[in-house]
Amino acid sequence: MTWTEESLRAEGFENPRRAAKELSTLSGPLGAHAAERIHEAAKRTSEPDEVVAAFDRVREGLQGLGEPTLSRLLDWLPAVFHASTFAPRLLATRPGLLRWLAGSRTLTREKPREHYHREARAATRRIGPTDAEGLHRRLRRYKYREYLRLMVRDAALKAPMAELGREHTALAEALIGAALAWAERSLRAKYGTPDTPGFCILGMGKLGGEDLNFSSDVDLIYLYRGDGHTTGGTAGALPGVQYFTRLGEAVTQALTKVTAEGFCYRVDLNLRPQGRAGAMVISLPAALSYYETFGRMWERAAFLKARVVAGDAELANELLSDLSPFIWRRSLDLSAVDGLRELKAQIDLRGKASADDVKLGPGGIREVEFFVNALQLLQGGKDATLREARTMRALRKLERAGFVSGPDADALEEAYVFLRRVENRLQMLEERQTQALPSGERERRRLATSLGFADWNTFGAELERHRRFVLDAFNTLLGQTARDEVPDEPLLALALDPDLPPRERQAALDKRGFENPERALAELERLARVPHSPFVDGGSGVKAVRLLSELAQTPDPDQALLHFSDFLARLHQPEGYLGLLTNMPRASRRLFNLFGQSDYLSRIFLRHPELLDALVQAQLDEAVKPPERIRQELSARLARHPDAEAKHGAMPRFKNEEVLRIGLNDIGGDLTVPEVARQLTAVADAILDECLFLAMEEQRERYGLPLNASGQREGLVVIAMGKLGGYELGYHSDLDLIFVYSGNGQAETSGGNRGGITHHEYFAKTVQRLMTLLQVQLREGHLYKIDARLRPSGNQGALVVSQDAFREHHQKRAQLWERQALIKARPAAGDATHFRALQEEVLVPLVYERPLPPGAAAEIDRLRTRMERELAHESAQQLNPKLGQGGLVDVEFAVQYLQLVHGREYPRVRSTNTLAALEGLQAEGRLSPEDAEVLREGYLFLRRVENRLRLVHASSLAHMPTSGRPLAQLARRMGVLRADPGETFLARYRASATRVRDVYARVLRASR
Repeated sequence: MTWTEESLRAEGFENPRRAAKELSTLSGPLGAHAAERIHEAAKRTSEPDEVVAAFDRVREGLQGLGEPTLSRLLDWLPAVFHASTFAPRLLATRPGLLRWLAGSRTLTREKPREHYHREARAATRRIGPTDAEGLHRRLRRYKYREYLRLMVRDAALKAPMAELGREHTALAEALIGAALAWAERSLRAKYGTPDTPGFCILGMGKLGGEDLNFSSDVDLIYLYRGDGHTTGGTAGALPGVQYFTRLGEAVTQALTKVTAEGFCYRVDLNLRPQGRAGAMVISLPAALSYYETFGRMWERAAFLKARVVAGDAELANELLSDLSPFIWRRSLDLSAVDGLRELKAQIDLRGKASADDVKLGPGGIREVEFFVNALQLLQGGKDATLREARTMRALRKLERAGFVSGPDADALEEAYVFLRRVENRLQMLEERQTQALPSGERERRRLATSLGFADWNTFGAELERHRRFVLDAFNTLLGQTARDEVPDEPLLALALDPDLPPRERQAALDKRGFENPERALAELERLARVPHSPFVDGGSGVKAVRLLSELAQTPDPDQALLHFSDFLARLHQPEGYLGLLTNMPRASRRLFNLFGQSDYLSRIFLRHPELLDALVQAQLDEAVKPPERIRQELSARLARHPDAEAKHGAMPRFKNEEVLRIGLNDIGGDLTVPEVARQLTAVADAILDECLFLAMEEQRERYGLPLNASGQREGLVVIAMGKLGGYELGYHSDLDLIFVYSGNGQAETSGGNRGGITHHEYFAKTVQRLMTLLQVQLREGHLYKIDARLRPSGNQGALVVSQDAFREHHQKRAQLWERQALIKARPAAGDATHFRALQEEVLVPLVYERPLPPGAAAEIDRLRTRMERELAHESAQQLNPKLGQGGLVDVEFAVQYLQLVHGREYPRVRSTNTLAALEGLQAEGRLSPEDAEVLREGYLFLRRVENRLRLVHASSLAHMPTSGRPLAQLARRMGVLRADPGETFLARYRASATRVRDVYARVLRASR
């Protein structure tokens, strides 16, 4: 017989030339009649080319078979090859299976469970205790032989789904039992037998419910009776828990390892106590204690299907018997209903994310299972006949008990069987765990026709009919519509689903806005290991999705997730904090906003997770505290501690709490830029004052007091300069300080336990101790970094100077920039009376009353230009909001120059604060309202940028990015929420810088 290209093309073959060649090749060894049967069968499928090619691929196994044997195979294989591309691959590698298949006497009937167990034991009986490879090979070869048989029963013989589910389950049990038997032989040879024997494997999920499909995971729990030791073997003895852990590991390896022969099953141990965070094996007492103390509704539901599948049946039954009161509650309580509603909402949430999934999508298999399980849990405590692990049997028992009507039970069973058949067929195609309906036209046609439908539309209509009925039943269960209870976050539900491949979960995170989805998924896996967290066991529940949704809505979801994961990992008992966050949305939103806004503040919080209490109780809500109040609170805090060391140790905690308070209100929009600066300055002033007191008390005990000739104590004043002096402190600002004392530096102190020293030495030691207290690294961090380079002669000068030396330096040797720096001088700590005298006698005359030297504007501009050229380091990739063109220093230098020019005549402009000085200059007519507004707006904008940059990072950051994700993140933190926030913000920044530079140039360059 010949097959022409024309006729084959007319019959729907896509590559008729190849098909004709393959049919001709087959007609040789098999005969023309057999080849024509293959041709006729193939053209009745949606994939005739593939079916013919599949026969050609397995030609070697078909050759030499007698006519009755070959005929039987030709009856079955076309449907199998149409349904599965995996089947011809298997037969090509193991052609001998064809003869075995044709001779099988159990194809047309269900094989009993005992038959599977007997075959699996026979296949592995002679495997030596050290031959793991031999075990893996024999298990896999037996599994795939039986898979071929079950594919024929499903695709060709249309065996009932209930039978197929039981047979897949029996096969899995047999393989698990054989693996356990070998593992026990192997470990006993090495370590002897346990003195407290008893180990079993519980089957959960579809394995427990005897309803496995073609590519199911097996859900297992490994249980042992109790702790003890082994009797010893060739490798010594082991504690019981180690022995049973190794036993569990060996069984898992035997089932999951991928070899040249394939694998047996993916093993899911996540239903064990504490899920992924729990031990692989658990003792009977520990299991009972866990479920009694921590058992949740979903665990009650999981145990509906629990049964022993291998090992010590008596041990398993003892556990299940003892757990019966946990699973089956005799009285109906509201918490049970609420728990079921929560589970229902979780299923619905997952369904939203999986519309084309026949298991998880709306109206899918899981909703049928939940419908049945929920009614069992609610009624099974009072009616023991409802305690049934198999879903369809349980449904019929619910019908007989009157909880489901007959027509509804019929419709649900019909839907369940249909959906399970579709699921099996989807997985049979490539031996891949999937429940997703295909999206391609060709793949859809293949699925529909392999199931006996004429086309996809006909199949789709039947599918929709079943899903609609299931969905309606599910939605009306428990008297509440689940779809109103869950956040609309389908992508996050996918990301949290442990049943999906990592690649798909990462893709969902990427679409939801996570920049590094691989890292984000790793953090979710880390959260899943935190005991009792909503993320345990996959975390696809409503609480987990709500928490992740709030994290995803922050300006930096990746950072927020990382910090949240770190936060939980640092807690000894995270469940209490998690309860607060899940039950108090306001607190969780505020905390997550902190994590997503500020790396700097987050690290403070992570060092002190107990601050969550303050966050919840609104102790951090107070945006503005008066400086005196801050001093009082610090003083009261230190008064609790008995000695100087303890007082000093308490200061970093106080500072961290206050900075966290200020930062939270800053990013929450409750503080203006000047308020942030004044609050941070007030904290620094309070800490400076307390540290100076400790330093002076220490010197007093050692050396007495520095008294003048009249017996009065000489004073030391800590002069604030720079941002501290201007009440303009930032989050990472150093403290610019000058130390000046009154009186004769060569006079002697009154003496202490170490004698007496000169006043100069006394004040020098006091300042050195003060700087140590401020800068030393303690457990909770250091207080502040100190910059004392603005003192007379800078780093070459004495750390502390007398008032006379201070005056002499500035009268005779100081440069213009030093005079300019003194504009910011104010008392921060120490002798305020001494500072007033210093101000009247030295500072005001030196700064404001002397005429400016010739060329002062040019000199200040020269210094500013040098700073921009040598320190700003601006480029196409980065800008410097402080030192760059049009930056903060432009504003400050322009204002300070005008203060130097007009301060003698107009005292109102003599403010240490830039904005106050600007107001004075405008009020006195020394700066036009337009220029003053440009400088004011520019200053506030740039300080806000600087604050945001420093809040974002855990260390001071001088430069601002000009492109990419970092710029976009900064823009969002600045409140720019447009489609392209980075470019919008950058344009705003450049416009502001241009305006500021124009005013700066008019002030400092126009007159030259």
